[in-house]
Amino acid sequence: MHSINAFPALLLFISSIESIATLATMPVRPAYSNYVVSKQAVTWKEAFVLCKQNGMDLVSIKNAEEHDAVAEALAPYPTIEGVNKGYWTAAMRFGTNSFVWFTDGQPMVYTNFEDGQPDNFKGMEECVEYVKTKNKYRWNDIPCGYKFGYICQMRNVLC
Repeated sequence: MHSINAFPALLLFISSIESIATLATMPVRPAYSNYVVSKQAVTWKEAFVLCKQNGMDLVSIKNAEEHDAVAEALAPYPTIEGVNKGYWTAAMRFGTNSFVWFTDGQPMVYTNFEDGQPDNFKGMEECVEYVKTKNKYRWNDIPCGYKFGYICQMRNVLC
């Protein structure tokens, strides 16, 4: 079996991509994932497709360590605080107040929603943004048609 360091290949692959604007890659906590952050404002569906077209998934955050790793990946970017100013995640509402990670269909077990969230305001908030409020990153449910930046993820394969 060949051992391949996928990150340099990923950078080379990404450098030739024109469909994702304003890319940055940052290997963070190698046990988990590499992240690609785009500030390009797109809908949830567009973000999902752009990540897939480039061999990645929209970010799924399965535990506190991954949540912190994503926050670390966003550190170099100027971020406006407040809801409706975040980045798309792969989370989608499933039923009344349950969520799943759309990329793998797994139920959302770990959560880090902002106080008072999720609230499904007007019954229209099916997606989840990763947003900075009160100087820390939290989650907020939001309509999928809004336009935000997004975070793609390539999970590391551990042999």
